[in-house]
Amino acid sequence: MQLKLTFNIKPVPHQSVRIGRNNIAYKPKKIINYQVAIRALAIAQLPKGFEMIPAGTEITIQRLSYQFEYLKSTPKKRRTGKVPKTTKPDLHDNLNKAFMDALEGIVFEQDQNIVKIKNLEKYYDKENLITLILKY
Repeated sequence: MQLKLTFNIKPVPHQSVRIGRNNIAYKPKKIINYQVAIRALAIAQLPKGFEMIPAGTEITIQRLSYQFEYLKSTPKKRRTGKVPKTTKPDLHDNLNKAFMDALEGIVFEQDQNIVKIKNLEKYYDKENLITLILKY
């Protein structure tokens, strides 16, 4: 089966766990808010009767794209379609970590069942958007 989800939200990279006072590790509030928003958007888009993809099921991500809104400093004549984003955050580690952790327990039981990511990209365009197409 195939599932397509679209999230109208700015992609947020997952930073390392922070160490606070008394050497207590915590997750930054920015990441927690992002993951709560992703979960809410995912639940709203899931088809009726959708059951979470169980552990042990191979999941292939057909497409995962992170679209960032153009910077305000980008001239309007250069805002033509997709422009590759070559700056931070790192595509494979930081962006995927927070996003996949947010979907775990809603779309799939364990994100470790993702065996292949075919089309992974990050770029600038007109609005902030995350597109996910997965096959299981």
